[in-house]
Amino acid sequence: MSALIPLYAQIDDAALEAMASKGIVRRARADAANVTFEALDADEIVGTIEGATVRLDAKGLAKARCTCPAATLCRHKLAVVFALRTQAGAPAAAAPVAEIDWPGRLATFDRKILLKAVGKTGLREALRLLALTEAMTIDAGQATLKVVLRLKAEEIEVAIPGQGDFGSVVSGLAERRRPAGHAAAILAARRHFGHDAIEIDDAEAASEQATLAPDPALLGIMQDVVCRAYAQGFAVPSRALEERLMLLAVSSRAEAMPRLSASLRRVAEGLEQRRARNVNHDPVELLRELAFAHALLFAVSQTKDDARLRKLAGTVRAEYEPIGDVELIGLGATMFETITGAAGVTGHFVEPATGRRLTATLARSTTHDTRFDPRDGYRNQAVWGQTLARLSSSTFRLTGAQASSTGRLSLSQTSRAETIQPFKPSRELVANWTQDASLAALAHASWPMLADHLSRCFAPTLDAPPPSAQPLVLLPSRIAPVAFDDLSQRLRWPLMDASGAWIALTLEHDDEGRGLGARRIAALEAALGDGGTKRPFAIVAIARPEAGKMVLEPIALWGDGQMALDFPERAPTPGKDVVSRLMAGLRRTVAQFAPPPPADLSVRQTARLLQGGLDALIGFAEAGLHASARDRLLAPLAKTYQLASLAPLAHLVSRTIASHDSDTSAAALATAQGLFTLQGFTSRLQVWT
Repeated sequence: MSALIPLYAQIDDAALEAMASKGIVRRARADAANVTFEALDADEIVGTIEGATVRLDAKGLAKARCTCPAATLCRHKLAVVFALRTQAGAPAAAAPVAEIDWPGRLATFDRKILLKAVGKTGLREALRLLALTEAMTIDAGQATLKVVLRLKAEEIEVAIPGQGDFGSVVSGLAERRRPAGHAAAILAARRHFGHDAIEIDDAEAASEQATLAPDPALLGIMQDVVCRAYAQGFAVPSRALEERLMLLAVSSRAEAMPRLSASLRRVAEGLEQRRARNVNHDPVELLRELAFAHALLFAVSQTKDDARLRKLAGTVRAEYEPIGDVELIGLGATMFETITGAAGVTGHFVEPATGRRLTATLARSTTHDTRFDPRDGYRNQAVWGQTLARLSSSTFRLTGAQASSTGRLSLSQTSRAETIQPFKPSRELVANWTQDASLAALAHASWPMLADHLSRCFAPTLDAPPPSAQPLVLLPSRIAPVAFDDLSQRLRWPLMDASGAWIALTLEHDDEGRGLGARRIAALEAALGDGGTKRPFAIVAIARPEAGKMVLEPIALWGDGQMALDFPERAPTPGKDVVSRLMAGLRRTVAQFAPPPPADLSVRQTARLLQGGLDALIGFAEAGLHASARDRLLAPLAKTYQLASLAPLAHLVSRTIASHDSDTSAAALATAQGLFTLQGFTSRLQVWT
């Protein structure tokens, strides 16, 4: 009898249900009688059922292969497992001779074993999942310990067998989520049976960073895998390549370089989305991440300066760090929705002593969580003992504050908001901010100076991660009516500074009159459309680069008080009829109020050229880097860039064309990084007179 048969025959129903579902398990049990075994060898078992061929080896059921198109654990694999029980002489999973000592079993999964299995990043994620768990169930069966973690947005069900290493633990989680999910279940079970808690030693992490010495051999392997991800991932994405990237990302040496580790994870996730044909997959973003990872690997391997090496690697530290007691001013709050379904509300604050912008966010990872309403959370959910509705329009002291490197504040209950006073902005106060050394980067009254500030703020650099969207307070001398721009299909709100220069704030809209854009349009029209309404003297806006341009979106109006566009006191309920009426009224000529922005043909042409280059590189990868694709896609591109006086880009493309097969991916990714970098430098706020 094959030694593999007992390995699979001992898998009980609880483990199978954790990997699939009760319905699939029931159907597979009924299908087991139809399984035919082609091989029962020592190193492989081959079974067929209904035209599908299943192959099992010593790697376990999670690594089993089936010829059916199912992306997850299919009923064919389960049917073969049930058939193997019969082969082993056990129609049902036999009870073990001795009762399993679960406390002793879980004691084998100590800190050293878990770190070896999932790395520090995986263990941190496991601790985060455990902290977010609202309820848990631990059910000890005859052969398997079933652990269910109930979070707000999901349930994680994991089965821990009575024997085997970390790899024997099973679940139905996506492959990239299994390490952290399985570790979280083990931590929960250890707690249930009274074992000591396992924690991350941040002092140890800091010590490791103090002796940062990148391994040239490991960097070479990473570069090779990233190049293969470009050469193969667009044409034939594979699960093996994703697994390789994830293993490299969680390796201890990679975790000493957090920016690189995070980039490799994002590449793996992008490849997984592409392989699964996810509607949210963006090939340009996948190319951007590949180009960044390749450039970062090259820079780390070539850098000898210790200070720059630490910048490239990033900082190993906890997500939040204590920043003491801070005085804060609320700038307003915004709602957000992402393409992946996340929804929430963010409060924006500034520390006047330093000018540092900080945020606090209430969110859920999916809109299917009907228990969470961002608007209700804004008005009613406690944050540091208060609500975001009150804090986002007040001045207060936050005691025991903790913040991440990106400026996100922890919502820990150990922090408290005290000495809260309503914030009453005035024109004189904001004007003084523009002259204050700490707040000059926040408040602006000169648009050319604002454009220069944003260009510096969002200038691309490999030495630091790109900044997030930045809140600004604008102090215009003249405000024109809101209008609809047919060219950009956005609402345009022109503002003039004291020198006669103009900029335009924009708002997205949709034809159906739904979503956040429609609500903001309705709120803005309600605030500005009434001729008797006093115009605001200042506008709070969010700045971010977007497709070669700098975009400013209004989020709050400051007049007699503060009004957040996402949470107005009065606004018509957005709907198709309401928004259609507003759009019809806004499709008017505003030249009598503000000169239209001139057509920036050079910037637009440059943006098209850069996007054309990115599309060509993606097409080249999708064609498997075939020689015909070089001639068809890259050769014309090199000539175009030369004629457009973009000689550095023309040189990069020409080098890709002339490269040998083994160097083509590296040359193409270097070209992509050049395109993305120039795209970042061309993102400038349009100012006109």
